[in-house]
Amino acid sequence: MGRAVPLSVDPGEQAAAGGMPVVDVRGDARPSPLALQFALLAVRLVEAGTAGEVLIRVAEAARRLLPAADAVSVTMRVGDDTFHTAVSLDPIARELDRIQYDVGAGPCVDAARMTGLGLAVSSDLATTRAWPDFGAAASARGFVAVVSSALAPDPGALALGALNIYARRGHVLDAGDQDVTLMLAAHGALALAHAQALSYAELQHSRLFRATHPR
Repeated sequence: MGRAVPLSVDPGEQAAAGGMPVVDVRGDARPSPLALQFALLAVRLVEAGTAGEVLIRVAEAARRLLPAADAVSVTMRVGDDTFHTAVSLDPIARELDRIQYDVGAGPCVDAARMTGLGLAVSSDLATTRAWPDFGAAASARGFVAVVSSALAPDPGALALGALNIYARRGHVLDAGDQDVTLMLAAHGALALAHAQALSYAELQHSRLFRATHPR
């Protein structure tokens, strides 16, 4: 991946709620640090109380697991073709997203329009033919590569949005980074759908309670 650094998991972080380990390791089992990070992320996403908290945790995990991620954001799709940045860990990420929304084209927009999981990638924004307008604008701001992954909870579902990873000059988003981004998006999409379902159920319960307990 971009800048090779060893991944580690704090032993104190490996305990899930109730003090149980996230991964029960026995015999010759030796899960990699990356596998442990994803196991821990799954627990944290389930524990997230709101859709917004899910998105923040996914973006933070991307920053932690992708050393070349100089800017991270999450795009959300509203309606058929309206987009907004729900989470931005860096002001420049929001700016890069906005450029794509304004021109109606770019990796984050394409990923957010997908059906099912998928990736939209440019390894050289200065010369990309897929998104020339965005590529020129991003390159002028010092960025060389982007990976956007659709947030789709199942293969037949329209994406809820996209996880966006931007890299500056001197960094590379390679095939391994694309894999990690895709796995982060898959985890995030499922957790997001779960959180939205819970919110809807709570809203319906509240409406039913008010209807059956008028003041």
